[in-house]
Amino acid sequence: MNTKKSFFFLIVLFSIHSHAQLNILFIESDDQSNQTVGAYGNKAMITPNIDALTKEGTSFTAAYNMGCWSPAVCIPSRTMLIYGKYIWESQKINKQNAPKSLPEKLHDNGYHTYMTGKWHAMGKNAKEIFDETGSIQPGQLKTYYSPAGHITDITANEAVNFLNTYDKAKPFFAYVAFNAPHVPRQTEQKYYDMYPAKEMVLPPSVVDNTPLNKNVKYQYANDPLSSKTMQKRVQQNNAMVTHMDTRIGEIIQVLKDKGIYDNTIIVFTSDHGINFGENGVAGKVCLYEPSVTAPLIIKAPSVKPNAKIASRVYLQDVVPTLFDLLDLEMKEPTDFKSLAPLLTHTGKARASIYLAMFDDQRGIISEGNKLIVYPKTGILELYNLKNDPWETIDLTTKKKSKNTISHLLGQLKTWQTKTSDETNLSAIYDKYQS
Repeated sequence: MNTKKSFFFLIVLFSIHSHAQLNILFIESDDQSNQTVGAYGNKAMITPNIDALTKEGTSFTAAYNMGCWSPAVCIPSRTMLIYGKYIWESQKINKQNAPKSLPEKLHDNGYHTYMTGKWHAMGKNAKEIFDETGSIQPGQLKTYYSPAGHITDITANEAVNFLNTYDKAKPFFAYVAFNAPHVPRQTEQKYYDMYPAKEMVLPPSVVDNTPLNKNVKYQYANDPLSSKTMQKRVQQNNAMVTHMDTRIGEIIQVLKDKGIYDNTIIVFTSDHGINFGENGVAGKVCLYEPSVTAPLIIKAPSVKPNAKIASRVYLQDVVPTLFDLLDLEMKEPTDFKSLAPLLTHTGKARASIYLAMFDDQRGIISEGNKLIVYPKTGILELYNLKNDPWETIDLTTKKKSKNTISHLLGQLKTWQTKTSDETNLSAIYDKYQS
């Protein structure tokens, strides 16, 4: 081998080695919608640290959770994330049949894996699949105040301590799972004071003193809906997010202080969003945009900074994306798709997004049109998300919508086969068959 070839070979080896040694900081919140990130368009939100990540990374502004089989929507979302299976296959996962999990896959690729915070997934428990854990919190807290302090602070403090003291040669995967801003929405008064309840501006899809949406089974408010109550909940929710954002800033600062910030992939996301009165829903067990979407931000050396991608993706697509960014082979199959082609502008997004909750809600989104189907009643709702992002104008009664509905139902039928969805929609399919 001549000198020039030897030099080139060494450069390639160095590049591969450096790339493979990237650390991963994966931060996940709970019940956090896109409306609670300032950089996602809500100027009232005080989230300087999450906003800074959007400037240093790429934000996906239409990232979806596929749905749920449980009123605790976080369980399906986190199970799909950890094990890489679509919703109805994830529902079958238990401790005995659980496939290899995300932390186990990274462990097999030379990573030291760590977790602190909320664990609410099917299959094995956190201590079985992570090399090291901090305090593991339940899915539903009775209170955020414990003898050791506020749960948001405990999770953050443990993450800071792990990063500060980490001295192993292996790269790390640190999964920091906040319970915030999930109920009970408790934090310090100074955070509430940042968001006076009377000043909380609700979206146009929130109408005061209207009946709760009868198509949605799980509702967490009195009927009729009170805008004043929703304003108070938004205040509490936003305060929780700002508290968490402050602590996220401290976690990230440790990476900078240790000189490993540039050598660390940072992911910020949530398991799903939540409705505060939009479309007559107070809760998250629905297919409206505030509940089924959540922030997804990726900061990595190879990812374009200060970029936004509006293509519709799944939140869980971030896992195969990580493996692509690390040049690691994902030996075990995954149902989700890497976002790397979107990040590098070398590929297209999915033609459609399938959404499902229990056996009483189905949804499909394609080309900016969104169809929601309620199988038990046969009711349909059709929205054009480009012209009507808050889903205030149902287009199902428009004559020209019939072809759109038929087209969307055809894609929904394909997704049902792909996901082993056994809910019977034959009567609806027959009605709109061309």
